[in-house]
Amino acid sequence: MESETTTAENEEQESAITLVEAGTGYEDEEGEKQTLKASVEFNPGADLTEACDLYSEEAVFQRYLRGVTKDLGNAIRAGLNKFLALEGDEAVPVDEIPALVVAELENWRPDVTRRAVRKDPTEAILANFVGLTAEKQQELIEQLMATAEAS
Repeated sequence: MESETTTAENEEQESAITLVEAGTGYEDEEGEKQTLKASVEFNPGADLTEACDLYSEEAVFQRYLRGVTKDLGNAIRAGLNKFLALEGDEAVPVDEIPALVVAELENWRPDVTRRAVRKDPTEAILANFVGLTAEKQQELIEQLMATAEAS
């Protein structure tokens, strides 16, 4: 029979408990946009050693590998988009962009946080708008006009 966990161990375990909340949007029966949320308590472990003890070194490493692969993919995508967005004298021929991104990320490390370059909100809206169907564009214009008139 295992011994009972001491109070100090209980306190340590409780400190590792993390509340994870997620939500999703949906339309209700009246067509109104709603958000549905749920939260779950989860013990990720207080540190790497405890995480490996709880879930195995292989599981922790595979999660790490997936995360850094995704992060590097996002960094590549951001670099490509950054160079594609350059205009005028700063514009770069498309066939040269991949090499520039590779050079920028040559010393990429998962422990270095990079700030994302944010697009101008108007540019972001217009970039998304052009991809919509003509009907969806018209619907959006009507919504914007109604919102502008209401305010």
